Amino acid sequence: MDTAKVAALKREILALPEAEQQALARELLPELLLTRPGLAQIDEALDALSDEELDGLVERARARGLSEDTVAAAIAEGLKAARAAGRP
Repeated sequence: MDTAKVAALKREILALPEAEQQALARELLPELLLTRPGLAQIDEALDALSDEELDGLVERARARGLSEDTVAAAIAEGLKAARAAGRP
């Protein structure tokens, strides 16, 4: 996907009313988190976050209505990938 298309989609999403943005996030975010690029972003976040920051991230995900299974699966996959990347 080219960057112009991504930028256009981002503008469209940000132009939506807040309620529609929230509904879209509830429906789409769990799916995006479990994609290869989503997991790569989680890996980057795990490397950069302290334990306290990671706890805060999990709490924000829960507050946004992501299921415990989705949060746990995303974190588990991110940890697995981060550990695999750290092996010689």
